[in-house]
Amino acid sequence: MKKYLYISILFGALVLSGCTNNDADSKEITEDVSPIFLKLTQEQKEDYYQKYVAVIEDINEEHNADLKLEPITTFSDEDWVEVDTFKKRVKERIDVSIAVSKNKERYHPASVPKIVTLKIGSKKENIVFEGSFDTQLNENTQKGRQLFSIFNGISSEAEDSNINWNQYGNVALLKDDGATYLIEVSGNYSQYGIISTHTIPLEFDSDKNGGIS
Repeated sequence: MKKYLYISILFGALVLSGCTNNDADSKEITEDVSPIFLKLTQEQKEDYYQKYVAVIEDINEEHNADLKLEPITTFSDEDWVEVDTFKKRVKERIDVSIAVSKNKERYHPASVPKIVTLKIGSKKENIVFEGSFDTQLNENTQKGRQLFSIFNGISSEAEDSNINWNQYGNVALLKDDGATYLIEVSGNYSQYGIISTHTIPLEFDSDKNGGIS
């Protein structure tokens, strides 16, 4: 009887120990995903802001980057975090990766969408682009086919309204005898008070009937 009682107590202790470890792990994950936002006086905000400036300058120098800081007046409540958390956010921005989704269908030349995903740390943010073109039949090609004739322009906006994406320029290059447009779009991405500049290459292809992907 004592032997069975001892085993039961030992098993219960192990279960409780496991629960404690799981709780600790869950707490760590939660803290990683949801940082603590600071409630600061104006004077404290100005002090933290100068520390953020120093972080930006150090990481820019270390990585030969050109990140910038939003004006202090534009910072929201969730932008005020401990310096270590801010530094993590800056490093994640340095390591951002960009993926352009391939269109699975073809669109009318006047409105051709492209979705670009920015992966920053564990988060993914989509930027939706829309290119506008004209095509015309070129009888000088074999059997005749539609080729690009005019690039009307390209626009973009962040899918999430809480994200600030500001497109400020593009460079268009016609390739493949007029069947392909390569457009490099430049813009500023801003979140958590951190501004980064990105140049994103987008390729638009015309099929023989003038459908664009």
